[in-house]
Amino acid sequence: MKTKIYLSVFIGFILSITSCTLERESFNEIYPENFFRNEDDVNKALAALYHLPFRMGYGSFYGVDQYSYQVASDFTAGTMASRWPEATGYPQYQEHRWEENATSGYAKDFPERMYSQYNKLTSIKETIKRIEAAPITTTLKTKATAEAKCLYAWIGFILYDLFGSVPLVTDEALANPEAKVLIPRLSDEEYCNIMIGYLDDAIAGGLPVRQDDEWGRVSKGMALMLKLKFHMANRNFAEAEKVARELYGYRDNPYKLMSDYRDIFNMYNVRNEEIIHAIPCGLADGMQNRTIIQFYPVRWKQDRQCWFTFGMHWDFYDTFEAGDDRLNSIVTDYVSITGEINNRNSGFLSNAAAIVKVDDHTYTGGEYCSVDLIVYRFADVMLSLAECINENNGSPTREAIDLVNEIRSRVNLPDLTAAKTANKEAFNKAILDERLHEFMAEGLSRQDKIRHGTFVSDSKVQFPNSQSAAHKVRFAIPSRYILESEGVVKQNPGYANN
Repeated sequence: MKTKIYLSVFIGFILSITSCTLERESFNEIYPENFFRNEDDVNKALAALYHLPFRMGYGSFYGVDQYSYQVASDFTAGTMASRWPEATGYPQYQEHRWEENATSGYAKDFPERMYSQYNKLTSIKETIKRIEAAPITTTLKTKATAEAKCLYAWIGFILYDLFGSVPLVTDEALANPEAKVLIPRLSDEEYCNIMIGYLDDAIAGGLPVRQDDEWGRVSKGMALMLKLKFHMANRNFAEAEKVARELYGYRDNPYKLMSDYRDIFNMYNVRNEEIIHAIPCGLADGMQNRTIIQFYPVRWKQDRQCWFTFGMHWDFYDTFEAGDDRLNSIVTDYVSITGEINNRNSGFLSNAAAIVKVDDHTYTGGEYCSVDLIVYRFADVMLSLAECINENNGSPTREAIDLVNEIRSRVNLPDLTAAKTANKEAFNKAILDERLHEFMAEGLSRQDKIRHGTFVSDSKVQFPNSQSAAHKVRFAIPSRYILESEGVVKQNPGYANN
C-alpha cells in the first residue's frame, strides 16, 4: 500500500501531520537533508510525534469521543451505553454491525478513522531514519530512537488490536518516495515480531523505567506494557508471563498499587505510582480531557454542567458484587439541581448508569478537565500475571490467587471463593470479571473479552439484534484501502471481499 506523509515546520517545531490518502510525496521537498543537525532538532522531532494521535482532542486515539479507541472498545464489549436514543449510532457498536462496505454511522466512520492511522507508522519510521543519521552522540541517538520505536509499537498495537496487521512501509519504499509501491499486509507473526523487536530496542535503549521528569513521554515501563499486550493478544502466555514478571519486579520502585481505588483518578494524585503511562491533560498545556463532561450526569451538581454522553450499561452494572467500593464511582440515582428524578427507570439514567471515577476538584463546567488520562496502570500488570500463571500452570496457584485477592481487597471485597479458584476455567472467569470491573471505562474490555472468548457470545446474549460472528473480533478493513492497493491488501477473513 502507498502512504502519503506531509511534514511541516512551524517556528522551528516539527508538527507531523498524516493524510488518509495513499499517495506518497517526496520528503526531499519538505525536509532539508540536514534538518536533524543537533540535539535540539531531534528533541523537537520526538515531541512532534506525540501531537496526534497521542494527545487529547478529537481525532486522537484517546479523545474521549465516540470515535476514540478506548470509548469504542468499551461500547463494542457491551460494558458501555449512552443516554441518547436508539436513533444514535451506538447500537452499531454494541450489536457488532460493522462490515467492509458500511455506508454510514459509527460502523463506517470508526474503522475509517482508525485504519487511516497506519500512515503515522510511516512518519515515525522516517523520523527514526533521520535520527539515526543525525550528527549527535551515540547515547542520545540510542535513547531517541528507543522513544520513537516505542511510539511506533504503540500505534502498531492499537491497529493490531482492531484490524490485525496493517501494511508497514519498507526501507526500500522510503528510499524512493516518488515510486508507486504497493505494500501487502504481513502475517500476524511477522508483524508482531517487528513490533516486539522495536519494543526490545526501546526497552534496551536507555529510557527511564518511569518518566517522572518528562511526564507523558514513553518509558521502559510503557514499552514493557506494550510488549505484554502483544503477547496477551496472541495468547502467548509463556512470553507474557516473563514480561509481566519483569514489570512486577518494579513493584514499590517505581510502581505500586494505590491503597484507595478512587485516589488513582483524583487530580490531587496526578502522577501517582500506580500509573505506568498517562496522557497529561490541562488547559495550560492545551491537552483536552473531556472525561467529566462526557461521563458525568446532567445537572447532577450545580458546578458541573455535563453532557452524560457515555455511561455504564445496566446489564454490566448488575455484574458487580455488593459492597464493591468501585460502585461508589457509579451514580445510579439522583435528583438533579432542577428537581428531576433520575434512576434506572426514569430521567437521564434510564439507559445507562453514570461513571464518575475521574474526579477533578477544580472543574466548574466547560468542556475540559485537567486530570490526566490513564492509559495503563500497575493493577493491569498484577491481573495479567495472575492470568498467565493460571494459563501456563493449567490451574491457579497460591501466587496467582493472591494477586487477584489483593486487587479485590483494595475495593473491600472478600477473597475469591473456593468455587472460583477450583480450576483453570473458573479462575479465568474470575479474572475476567475482575478486569472488567477494575478497568471500567478504560478501554480494555474489548481486548479482554476477545482473549477470553466471550466477545461474540456476550454480544449475542446482551443484544437481541446482535450481528456478531466469530470474525467480528477484528474490524473490516475499509474497502477503499483495498481498492487503492489494487488488491494487494487482503480483507480480514469473514468479510465480503476476503
